[in-house]
Amino acid sequence: MTGEIVGGVYANSLALMTDAVHLASDLASFLISLFALYLSKKEPTAKFSFGYKRAEVLGALISIAIIWIVTAVLVYLAIVRIVHQDYNIEADDMLITAGCGVAFNIIMGVVLHSNHCSGVGHGGHSHSHSHSHNRAVRLIQGDKKQNRKKNIVIQAAFIHILGDLIQSIGVLIAAYVIKYKPEYKVADPICTFVFSILVLITTANVLKTTISVILEAVPNDIDYYAVRSSLHSIQGIKMVHGLHVWALTPGTNALCAHLAIGNNINSQKVLTEATKVLRKKYGIYDSTIQVEIYQPDIMAACDQCAIPR
Repeated sequence: MTGEIVGGVYANSLALMTDAVHLASDLASFLISLFALYLSKKEPTAKFSFGYKRAEVLGALISIAIIWIVTAVLVYLAIVRIVHQDYNIEADDMLITAGCGVAFNIIMGVVLHSNHCSGVGHGGHSHSHSHSHNRAVRLIQGDKKQNRKKNIVIQAAFIHILGDLIQSIGVLIAAYVIKYKPEYKVADPICTFVFSILVLITTANVLKTTISVILEAVPNDIDYYAVRSSLHSIQGIKMVHGLHVWALTPGTNALCAHLAIGNNINSQKVLTEATKVLRKKYGIYDSTIQVEIYQPDIMAACDQCAIPR
């Protein structure tokens, strides 16, 4: 990334600098993840009772804002170049920098592909007796899950590197065009427009998730009505109201709800069953549930008890 910025300055190439902004967005995401991991280990305080989980969301919002501002400046400069045509591109410097970028992405892709292939293996187990057989099966299943998870992560990284490679190849092609056809130097600002769109696309989903967390929207992986139905189906529950589901941070969901039960129903048993359903079926471990006696006359006239649409 630093090499592309320096190369972009020396070559006077906006395309290289825009490519560097794309890499900067990747680096920012990585650093935010590390910072969030560090903060998540800190204990909650009287001031921050939920801990510091949303620091990740705040950091993501700030990094996206910075990246979009820089991208907007580069797009403006590209427009100025197209309008006035008063610029020169050092094609040789652009070629060297873009070539290094392509080579680096190819090396990274080969390394990731090699790890992906070497991670696929086969296992066996002993049939000596039932205890060792069951233990071996559990070990094999655990190894398969770990390998599957590792392969998914490597595959996602490989696809990302492939996208970076295509972008670097685009810069390299533009550099060749400018070197041998200097009159087509407009290829540089055109690349800036294309790469700026890619930057916006790759960060738009993160921005959408960030805004959803800040506005305490129901997480995408949770069906509000399905959760309500699951709680309502628990024996003894007459009504579910005051149900709220939100994300403390992406992947960490929370819930609060009022469960109205009939007379002579064991409230502790209902609470235990509701907690079990939320954890096993929806992966919600941070829940606040109030169990109360069902009062049809009062609850029918309660605006807060209405089911949201």
